[in-house]
Parts: sequence; structure tokens; C-alpha cells
Amino acid sequence: MFGSYSVDEQTKPDKSLRLSLFFQTGSLYFYTCSVKSVDLEFLSTIDWEADIMSEIWDPKKAEKKLKSKSEMMVCDALMNQDIFSGVGNIIKNEVLFRIGVQPESLIGNLPAKKLRELIAEARNYSFDFLDWKREFVLKKKWLVHTKTICPKCCEKLVKKQTGLGKRRSFYCEKDQKLY
Repeated sequence: MFGSYSVDEQTKPDKSLRLSLFFQTGSLYFYTCSVKSVDLEFLSTIDWEADIMSEIWDPKKAEKKLKSKSEMMVCDALMNQDIFSGVGNIIKNEVLFRIGVQPESLIGNLPAKKLRELIAEARNYSFDFLDWKREFVLKKKWLVHTKTICPKCCEKLVKKQTGLGKRRSFYCEKDQKLY
């Protein structure tokens, strides 16, 4: 994954701008990223109910998909775009901290309540993320992503590449339980 984006304001030079989208409610700018055109037939195969911020997002469908992947680590599940389309590494780290789950926990080991928290918080944090990005305060709101000290217990956070994708995870061994 590479590239960056900005919301409602072009923040980088034209030479790195790859795509800009304009809507009635604002604009999006994508920089130094790969953009490719796809045909309408491909678009018809996309599961739009997996889009975490869509009005038609279906948490029950996400729960069903998760339950079918009991051996998957939660860090991989959150990054799985077929389950949580739109969730990235920052959201993964912050959601897992908010719900107190260690990234290498297995989906099948999560109690039903924690599984529902995971699903709900992925959506909640995604909307917080967008609001904070628009307000230019996103990094100030991070609790664990790229941090070294736990904001709850003041112990040192673990920074480790986790899951099949070997993405950076930041977590507290004291405040986030391994299931």
C-alpha cells in the first residue's frame, strides 16, 4: 500500500496528484498512488455491503464472514477488504486498542461480545477517522498508532509486524488481551 490522500483541500503539488474527485459535499485528492480504470462488469462484482462507511453496510454480513474465518488473526480480519472494505492499518491499531484485543488473537477465540465490539468499533472509528482527517487533527487523536507508551497504563507499547500481511501493529500487552 502506498500513496496518500487529502480531503477538501489539495495539499501536495500537481506532479504527485493522480486523481481528484469532486462531490457536492466536498472533494478527495489522491497522491503518488496507482490508479487504474475498470470496466462496469468488474464494478458489478463488488460487495458494496462490505464498505464500512456505506449506508448499506451490513454488520450481520461482516459477522457471518468473520465466523467463517475462525483461524484468522483479528489484525488480518480488519485489513481484509472483503469484510471491512476501507479499513487500513491505522484504523486496525486504534480499533483493537479501543476494544482491548491483541492483534494476534484468533477470530474463533473471541467471545461473541468482543466479536460484536470489533465489528461496531471498526465502523465507529472509521467515521471518527474521517471527521478528524477533515479537521486536520487525525494524528493528534491516535492513541497507539506510532506511539511508544500506552495512554492507559503508561507501559511501553509493543511494536511488531503481525499477521499474514506483516503490517505494523502497536499494542499494549497489559491492556489488550490475547484470545
